[in-house]
Amino acid sequence: MSFIHPKSDVDKKVKLSPNTYIAAFAAIRADEGEIRIGKCVSIQESCVVHGPGVEIGDNVTIGHGAIVHGCKVGSNVLVGMHATLLTGCEIGEWSIIAAGALVPEGMKIPPRSVVMGLPAKVVRQCTDADIERIKFSSQSYLNKLEKMNKKD
Repeated sequence: MSFIHPKSDVDKKVKLSPNTYIAAFAAIRADEGEIRIGKCVSIQESCVVHGPGVEIGDNVTIGHGAIVHGCKVGSNVLVGMHATLLTGCEIGEWSIIAAGALVPEGMKIPPRSVVMGLPAKVVRQCTDADIERIKFSSQSYLNKLEKMNKKD
């Protein structure tokens, strides 16, 4: 039960897991190497996912207009709107990348981090409320998928 909006562009070589939501105008290109996307992932409008070796874990939300290029995103991560993740960076599980943040090439973000800024910096550890926000975001798109499938 996945949804790929007809106005998105998803390369046939992209490996999508179940319960993936790809919104309009997202572009996911695997022309430079494999892209693997975990289950219960939401990639919002106008996102770009590209570059060699992209791995996106389970229960990840990638906000509107974000760029994910050649990097690894752990499970249970919330990437804010217009954030940019550059080649070789790694985002630890249960982390939040704030809207507009620029994660430089090769930066390693530890698990349970809140990251902000240009260039990005870890500003604090995730609180229990942050963890609930990550869960809520992932679950809200899974609920959307379930409603869409009931209409069919």
